[in-house]
Amino acid sequence: MVQGMSGRSLNEMCSSRICVDEYRDGEMRGRIYNHYYGEPLVFSNIMQMLKKLEAMLDGFEYPQRTMKQRSFVGKTQKSEGQMEYNMQQHPACEEERGKVATFYVKVIFRKNASWQGNVKWLDSGKDENFRSVFELLTLMDGAMA
Repeated sequence: MVQGMSGRSLNEMCSSRICVDEYRDGEMRGRIYNHYYGEPLVFSNIMQMLKKLEAMLDGFEYPQRTMKQRSFVGKTQKSEGQMEYNMQQHPACEEERGKVATFYVKVIFRKNASWQGNVKWLDSGKDENFRSVFELLTLMDGAMA
């Protein structure tokens, strides 16, 4: 658990820049940047993007899940091996842009087996709240369509 951090630091932990470099047939490819990761997290499809974001949030333990993940097979495993993070900030992620679109996603809660938060489309300045992962993806998809 992350303890003793300022509200600003916690705010930055749950906020990520998503750079979409390719968008074809409703599928996104790109990179995820967070202030507490030195390297970008590369994704080649939407499911991979979601799994990497979830693993990052699990690694931070912030915001915490309110429900335990379930699985069809045996015991649940950590999301793609909980990722390690660095307490030093990496400001370079503020400069990164996607070739197709750039989003700033802030996950405020992880309730009801989903995410709630805010997404800002940096290319247009549009800003929307989302109540589920599906709504987040719908907003992102609509921005690029």
